[in-house]
Order: sequence, then C-alpha cells, then structure tokens
Amino acid sequence: MALEVYQEIFCKMVAAPGLRERVLEASGEYLNGLDLTDRERRRLLAIAAQPGMRVNTAIHRANRITPLDHSVPFTLFLLGERLRDLLQRYWSENPTENLQIPAECERFASFLEGEIQAGRIVDPYIEEVLAFERACTELKFFTEEELRRAKPTGDDLPALVRIVTFRHDPEQLLEGLANLEIPAPDITEGEFHLLIDCRTGEPDFRLLDEEALKAVLPHHKG
Repeated sequence: MALEVYQEIFCKMVAAPGLRERVLEASGEYLNGLDLTDRERRRLLAIAAQPGMRVNTAIHRANRITPLDHSVPFTLFLLGERLRDLLQRYWSENPTENLQIPAECERFASFLEGEIQAGRIVDPYIEEVLAFERACTELKFFTEEELRRAKPTGDDLPALVRIVTFRHDPEQLLEGLANLEIPAPDITEGEFHLLIDCRTGEPDFRLLDEEALKAVLPHHKG
C-alpha cells in the first residue's frame, strides 16, 4: 500500500505545484499522516525540493493542452487572452494524471460551465460553442460498449446522434471560427437546432427547421 501512496503523491506533485509547497512546509509534516515508509518520506521531500520539478510540471501541462486543442479548439480560440489565467486555475483545481481526450474535455467543459455560471466568463458565444464541441467529442469517442448499452426508446435520439441548440446562427458562427476569425457581433440571433449524426462514422451536420425538429423529436414544443 505504501508504494501506491508514494506513486500517487509523486504524480500529484508533478500536476500541482501547490502540493509540492505543502509537502515542503514544516519539513514534510503533510506526509506524516500518510501510509509511507521513512525512506519514501525522505525521497518525496527530496523530489519536492528539486528545481527540475518545475520542468516536469510544465511538460505535464503542455500535454494537458493537447487533448483540449483536439476537443475544444473553437472554445480555446474564443477565450483568447483569458485562456492563460483560466488554464492556471483549471490545472490548480483539477490536478490529474488522466490525459485521455474525452475525460479531459468533459472536465474542462464542466470547469468552464462553472466559470460562466459564476459570471467570471462573459461572452455571447462561448456557452453554445462549448456545448457543440462537447457533443462532437462525446460522439467521436463513443465506445462499442457504450453503443451496446445505449438503446433508444420512444422519442430518444439514436446513440450517435445529438441536437445542439444555438442562440446564434451556427452556420455563421462556426464558419467564422473554422477560419480563425473572431465572430462578428451581429450574428443572427434566434433559436437554432443543429443535428450531429455520426452513425456513418463521419459527422453529418444538419440545421433543422421547426418542421424537421418535430419530425425528429415529436414531443418538442416550438
């Protein structure tokens, strides 16, 4: 058990500089209540004091940017200069060694939702763009086991189909982002429903009018 605790603390110190500082405080008092041998405590203290740990953290965080760049690139682009501070807070609050794209996307999306609800992110487009990219990532990494368990009934959509609601015309919004252009402030507003269908293996995007939406979701109330 001690070795598992040792490895866990080491990984967490790489992901969270704040934990390294806690380990070093009072000559390692933080480690005293953990299931560690004296030798493991001494090693962790020595590791925490190594200047090279900052490099390990930088590499770890660079690796965490990669899955976000693959899963929510439009959202990152929209955040612009706000991204740096947001990432610092996100990494501090969510130190993790699981860097799989779906897991990191879901974690970061949940973090951004909290920031939006708290009023720390104010942007007319981020919430709907994030919902779109979150849905695309979920569909892209849908596992065979999840597909077997997901059996739609009644009005449920097929497992590999999602409908994302936009407050702005998604064609105008997403086309601009695809060209790395900041969206215009006068994009057409309304209620738009974009269907994402991945049943063929490649995503098919269709903008649904009210009639098509009711055909897909009979109980929808316009």
